[in-house]
Amino acid sequence: MVLTSLFTIELSVSWGEGMFKFQHKNLLPAFNLAFSSVTSGLPFSLQCFPNKQTKLVQDENQLLENILRSLLQELVVAAVQSGQKVMTYGVSIVEGESSQGQIPRLLDIVLYLCEKEHVEGGMIFQLLEDLTEMSTMRNCEDVFGYIESKQDILGKPELFARGKLVMLRTCNQLLRRLSKANHVVFCGRIIMFLAHFFPLSERSAVNIKGVFNTSNETKYETEAPEGISIDFNFYRTLWSLQEYFCNPPSLINAPGKWHKFTSSLMVVLNTFEAQPLSDEEGNAQNLEDDAATFNIKYLTSSKLMGLELKDPSFRRHILVQCLILFDYLKAPGKTEKELPSEAMKEEIKTSEERVKKLLQTTPPKGTDFLHSIEHILERERNWVWWKRDGCPPFEKQLVEKKQVQGGTKKRRPRWRLGNKELSQLWRWADQYPNALTDTQRVRTPTITDYWKPLAEDMDEAAGIEAEYHHKNSRVYCWKGLRFSARQDLEGFSRFTEHGIEGVVPLELLPTEVRARYQAKPSERTKRTKKEETKHSAQQAEENQIATPPNEMDNEAGRSDPEASAAPMDTDARIATDNISQEGTPTPEDNQKQSSDTDVAQEAGQMEADTEAETGMIDGETDAEVDLDTVG
Repeated sequence: MVLTSLFTIELSVSWGEGMFKFQHKNLLPAFNLAFSSVTSGLPFSLQCFPNKQTKLVQDENQLLENILRSLLQELVVAAVQSGQKVMTYGVSIVEGESSQGQIPRLLDIVLYLCEKEHVEGGMIFQLLEDLTEMSTMRNCEDVFGYIESKQDILGKPELFARGKLVMLRTCNQLLRRLSKANHVVFCGRIIMFLAHFFPLSERSAVNIKGVFNTSNETKYETEAPEGISIDFNFYRTLWSLQEYFCNPPSLINAPGKWHKFTSSLMVVLNTFEAQPLSDEEGNAQNLEDDAATFNIKYLTSSKLMGLELKDPSFRRHILVQCLILFDYLKAPGKTEKELPSEAMKEEIKTSEERVKKLLQTTPPKGTDFLHSIEHILERERNWVWWKRDGCPPFEKQLVEKKQVQGGTKKRRPRWRLGNKELSQLWRWADQYPNALTDTQRVRTPTITDYWKPLAEDMDEAAGIEAEYHHKNSRVYCWKGLRFSARQDLEGFSRFTEHGIEGVVPLELLPTEVRARYQAKPSERTKRTKKEETKHSAQQAEENQIATPPNEMDNEAGRSDPEASAAPMDTDARIATDNISQEGTPTPEDNQKQSSDTDVAQEAGQMEADTEAETGMIDGETDAEVDLDTVG
């Protein structure tokens, strides 16, 4: 029987004493496939009649699925009874070419109908799940090979959305049935298929919480056997590390466990450092052939301890486990309670450096191996950050181009220099050739001009609200302080007492506001002047005690004429020089000299008055100074 491009399919099933007949006139496959051999010798018959294309409704889908599942079960039973493999049952050789088995042909038909959306998309996934449950582990490898060959079709969006959970359940059931020690390659094929079948952002394939497989226990000898030639304490210390490698979170909030782990790790690292492997020992172990004899776990017999210590692959496994543990303890995204303490961080850093050094010195190609492990751990840290951020999708959505009304695409403007701003600037250069050389282009304002807005804010008569004052602008205040520090040190010094408002020049402030910021002699200034006066008085008293009275009188007599004569000599010398340069002084010169003398006298009188006023302001008189000195 041959299926044509347009046909009606009629399936009759003999079940027990009765007959169930399913007929549908609107089912469309687009390829020719011989199907008569599938139902040969079974209580099934299939007839096809040409008709139009359509899609089955829900009840019809369920009915057809039940029929196909029953048919698949009968085919598996027939294959088991004949002693043939499930996927090769019914293979016939015609003209030297072997045809496909009956079950693969049935699956191909259902897969095509699902792909063309004639039947429900999850039907093929349900049949594959039933087939794996009915098959032995040897037959499951062939079934999974068929699944791998159809991965591209099964991964299409119209099929993936309907059957991804069924496929995930099927693969997980297979992994539970397989032995991790005897079916390592098959388990790896299933995991690789899931990694390719599901997208990277699929949350069902991600360990969000970072849960460890604590059921993976490593059993080892606890009592030393008789006639053992190795250090049994070291043997027990080495294998006890697997308890912490299996459950790294247990080390964070348990200081006792962490101390025990570090002490055990130091013993192992010291032993590895004391017994380094030579290049000959590393080359003797053909690591390239490990894939053929790889086991997921090492044997823990104490009799093998000596051989395992000489095995570079064994050492690398232990050291890589240490790096994975350290990388987890330093991983981001943990709460404060789960983060290690500062002491733990220092110990982790020291131990990590020792482990990396041991990996680098372990032959063969230790440096290359260390670089590969560091690259893998770096990628792992990126995955941790990605999971911490909620597993955002990696695929970027396509940006849909907006169509302009009228169906015509609007042409983008072309600018002379790439964009509008640069083109405008170039055009301004032609219009204003002296714009860059103008002195007023960048001008620093004066102190009065800059502080005038703040002075207006301080005037209560202006009625400006406080929230709109310029003192609230941090940039404005910072620039003003820079200007004052350069141009107005007196105003800048008032900042410590009155804040930013005290820096404003007093001439800009109103009279009632200016009084609050005028400079007043502080207590510190008074105290400084008083101490300077006391110091000078004490120095004068000491000089009087050290000098005899008659000498003091003589000195005073000599000093006074000399002091009075010094300015006279200076004036005379200046006058002589003027006479020698200009000749005989004129009456105008004499009048000028006399006026200069009067001005000097007036200046001296004003200075004396100022000192007197200062003494009165400070509240000090000569009498007080003498009393302080005597006291």
